[in-house]
Amino acid sequence: IRLQRQKIVLQRRLKVPPAINQFTNTLDRQTATSLFRLAKKYQPENKLEKKERLRKRAEERAAGKPDTPTRRPLVVASGVNTVTNLIERKKAQLVVIAHDVEPVEIVLFLPALCRKMNVP
Repeated sequence: IRLQRQKIVLQRRLKVPPAINQFTNTLDRQTATSLFRLAKKYQPENKLEKKERLRKRAEERAAGKPDTPTRRPLVVASGVNTVTNLIERKKAQLVVIAHDVEPVEIVLFLPALCRKMNVP
């Protein structure tokens, strides 16, 4: 707790560059709830769901229908390298950055990259 208080005092006394200061803002409760609901909707399929999807495909193939590969569902991507690659290839549709990343230099470039590539 002492370290947290010292950090707050330092942040008040020092001028913080805008690139770092943007990570002091957090979402309000309602927006965060809707974001978590959206993330839950696009969470990766678990082993049971994948097994069921592949089982249905095998049953259709056994019934004599042509083998059409099932489309993997859209999922949320995580990780700095993965997200950076998606932004650069213009595949990202929405980027959410945590405000409490330590050290902040890891994600410092992401907002500028998103603005450059027109990703919200």
